[in-house]
Amino acid sequence: MFEEIESAWTADSAGYDESVKAQLKNQRDLRHWSEELQLLLGAQPLRILDVGCGPGFFSIVLSRLGHFVKAIDGAEGMVEHANANFRTEGCSVTAHLEDAVTLPDEEAESYDVIISRDVVWTLYDPAAAFQRWKEVLKPGGRVIIYDGNYRRDRKDLKTRGWMAFSQLLTVVTERKLPRYKEHSDDTGAFGRLPLVRQERPGADRRLLKKAGYRQVTITNDYYRNSFTRLEYLKYGYQGRKFRVVAWK
Repeated sequence: MFEEIESAWTADSAGYDESVKAQLKNQRDLRHWSEELQLLLGAQPLRILDVGCGPGFFSIVLSRLGHFVKAIDGAEGMVEHANANFRTEGCSVTAHLEDAVTLPDEEAESYDVIISRDVVWTLYDPAAAFQRWKEVLKPGGRVIIYDGNYRRDRKDLKTRGWMAFSQLLTVVTERKLPRYKEHSDDTGAFGRLPLVRQERPGADRRLLKKAGYRQVTITNDYYRNSFTRLEYLKYGYQGRKFRVVAWK
């Protein structure tokens, strides 16, 4: 399953790279994430593992905030785009190809924070990932997850109508037809992922507690769930966004 999933993300990586480049030019997005992460992490430089870094947006923001970041992704295409963006932005970060579940290249108790954005839903074994992430965190370290309730079994009328509206909005705002994305195919590995047919973030809380995290805090991601954002109008049908913070 891992190979099928990462192959799809590599196929979709150019489109996500376009999105990240647009975010890096979007002062509203940059200001929000800089303030959000600074408030959450504080001013002290931390050693951070950006799991499933994609084309590198979070790593760039975290590096600019003064943190020591290692970026990893299981998809070769994402790693290539991330490293190109790091060079362009002048960030002292390097993206590495690595399985986000097993973290084979990481040592125990080596990070203050593990962070991810829209990654956990794609994990082929989130229970094993949360256990492994706890192992590589320093005592008192945190896992920070930004994700969404991306239910693949949601086929109600509201969802179908919003999807149609999303396609129309994409045509109007981008002057092109929506691009087919490999990871949207439910007939293969993405349809068998453990979290795409579970209600989240409740499932995340259960898995994190089972893995032994001492405290789990879940909050609504107000920014990404805002109707004032074009991105939400386009993709909000996929599911409500949330933030999870879990302490070792």
